[in-house]
Amino acid sequence: MIAQPLILRVAIATPLRRLFDYLPADTTEVKNLQPGIRVVVPFGRRKDIVGVVVSIGNKSEHPQHKLKKINNIIDDEPIFNNRHLDLLIWASNYYHYPIGEVIFTGLPSSLRKNNTINEFNEQVWYLTEKGIATDPNLIKKAPKQAQILNYLQQRKTPVSESEIKTIYDRSKQSLLALKSKDLIQSGTENITDSVIKINKSLFKLNKDQEYASNQILNRLESDSVFLLDGLTGSGKTEVYMTLMESVIKAGKQCLILLPEIGLTPQQIQRFRDRFEVNIAIQHSGLSDAERTQYWLNARSGKAKIVIGTRSAIWTPLANPGLYIIDEEHDLSYKQQDGFRYSAKDMLITRATRDRVPAILGSATPSLETLYNVEKNRYKHLILSTRAANAKPPKFRLLDIRGKKMHGPLSQMLVDEITMHLANKNQVLLFLNRRGYAVHLYCHCCGWKAECGRCELPYTYHKAMNRLVCHHCDVIKPYVKNCPDCSEPLLLMGHGTERIEEVLATLFPKATISRIDRDTTRKKNAMRDYLEEIQSGKTDIMIGTQMLAKGHHFPNVTLTGIVDADRGLFSTDFRASERLAQLFMQVSGRTGRGVKEGTVIVQTYNPEYPLFQQLIKDGYNNFCNSLLQERNHSSLPPYSYMVFLRAEANNVNDVKQFINNAAMQLKQITNNALLLFGPIPALIEKRSGRYRYQLIIQSSNRKALHTHLDSWLEKLDHIRGSKKVRWSLDVDPQDMA
Repeated sequence: MIAQPLILRVAIATPLRRLFDYLPADTTEVKNLQPGIRVVVPFGRRKDIVGVVVSIGNKSEHPQHKLKKINNIIDDEPIFNNRHLDLLIWASNYYHYPIGEVIFTGLPSSLRKNNTINEFNEQVWYLTEKGIATDPNLIKKAPKQAQILNYLQQRKTPVSESEIKTIYDRSKQSLLALKSKDLIQSGTENITDSVIKINKSLFKLNKDQEYASNQILNRLESDSVFLLDGLTGSGKTEVYMTLMESVIKAGKQCLILLPEIGLTPQQIQRFRDRFEVNIAIQHSGLSDAERTQYWLNARSGKAKIVIGTRSAIWTPLANPGLYIIDEEHDLSYKQQDGFRYSAKDMLITRATRDRVPAILGSATPSLETLYNVEKNRYKHLILSTRAANAKPPKFRLLDIRGKKMHGPLSQMLVDEITMHLANKNQVLLFLNRRGYAVHLYCHCCGWKAECGRCELPYTYHKAMNRLVCHHCDVIKPYVKNCPDCSEPLLLMGHGTERIEEVLATLFPKATISRIDRDTTRKKNAMRDYLEEIQSGKTDIMIGTQMLAKGHHFPNVTLTGIVDADRGLFSTDFRASERLAQLFMQVSGRTGRGVKEGTVIVQTYNPEYPLFQQLIKDGYNNFCNSLLQERNHSSLPPYSYMVFLRAEANNVNDVKQFINNAAMQLKQITNNALLLFGPIPALIEKRSGRYRYQLIIQSSNRKALHTHLDSWLEKLDHIRGSKKVRWSLDVDPQDMA
């Protein structure tokens, strides 16, 4: 009997929705072939592309003589274990996205190339005999060196460079200086595990926190999902750390997702103060080498805590014990281009498959999460009081119609700021619009400064004296006079730059920090701003939604929402939910210490129901009303949606493609699905391309996905598909 050849099914980072069959190389040892290993293969005209073996069998739909052989195997052992590989395959199927691109999304950039894991053996630092005997106080003129030396003396074992970097930023020069003094040495010793030391909490849990912790502790061996629904400042992080203590002591790992890079340093420091363990960080602000090393530490089990933003959900864990997603409602957890996955949904999926608990933490839970609580799929745990007996802030709706204004600030808000500063408190002003002026407009002929690629207004940035399109990032020189009639242009609308200018005039002695994407571009800029705020050096902070998420400012007693009306009249059915979440999150930055806080809301629509209901009835009652509306309208979470998004330079090409795609889907489903479109995106034109979508809706998730599988096989071949760029968005969160 002739032995059947081994067929390797390999995933390659290509838009093609399939695996590719290869034969082992002549020199390949069968024992080295396992799913999850990386191999180098010929592909098309390229002779050495990296792929990942997904499965091994002895059958192929292609004749054996047409199959190519792999060049070589990169890894000695699988880079993904079977559990993680199965998760990636599941994600590819659920989001209907090419398997190769999904799998390579789960790898750091360095490991998408022909690099062996051994190339990333981590450097470790340890004390010399001289270093053991030296008092750190003797080098106090170099404080960072003294701190590192003291830390190594306390640990007594070799410590990885990545661990030192998480505690002491910019530590490389200090390490080299200590080495030159013969106090420490470096090497590539393999640390199989980090020393585990857990410091006692400085806080005593209140009744709500203790109840929530016990409920989850009793289910640490289950796949239960918990909503930790706590007021801003109610101590959710303390609950997380109490649970993490039990998980780490049991030898398991914790994965924590955060919505913003800016929150990461603050949270890492809190975890570092409590847990002296190896922490792996995953976010886009790290170098490729750093991300790879942290990824490998998590994969090996060395890192006991993994903390990061959305992409951290793809970090493999050797021994998972707890999954946490903070600010679970945040839109940033949904990838908005390319592989459009939801990190929140993937976290719940991972927890279920790994049979460990998942915690969704938020002061403003999403409607989908509240719906799952209502259906008893998630356990609802409520933290009803702020930590340390801090009181909820008081709200004041400020009707600014006809009132005296200083640019975007009303006289009444200015008076409040004056009073709070006089009492040595801090003030936070929120405006979710950066730049100086939103429109440049000619009063005489009506000319407007618009981006020709997006047909939307330029924003004037005074600091750089340029016009910037916030949708395609095109930058143009500033023009003072109308190009049509030469009259001076009016600067209309307000951004964070203009507020900063107004405040500098009104409060010349105050220290003002503006925190937005423009001022935090440099590495560590956000961390430096936060340190100044925490130290009390900053009197007034102005910020976009970067300041609205999770930050703890105990000395802020006044928050001003400068333009509360923005977003009130959007056509996106989720707009009210998003606005309410932002409203409550911004408000939650004030009154978190011993002093009572006030929130002032500037509006031209004080009678608007959203404001009235939020202030009077609270967020959860407001959401109950929204859920009833969604139910009556058969909108998510009471139905399931998929968007077919398409864009092209010619608007007719986009519309024709979507019409043809809709006709094809109707034939496949026999009108079993609801279809709406072509519908323009909320921003119809961006970067010169017209953007439309087909909305596909069903009350049956399984039926919806079954029909999509059949449809996608034909979508690339329907008329007009070559003229557009299209993508599928499963469970969309944004209509823009």
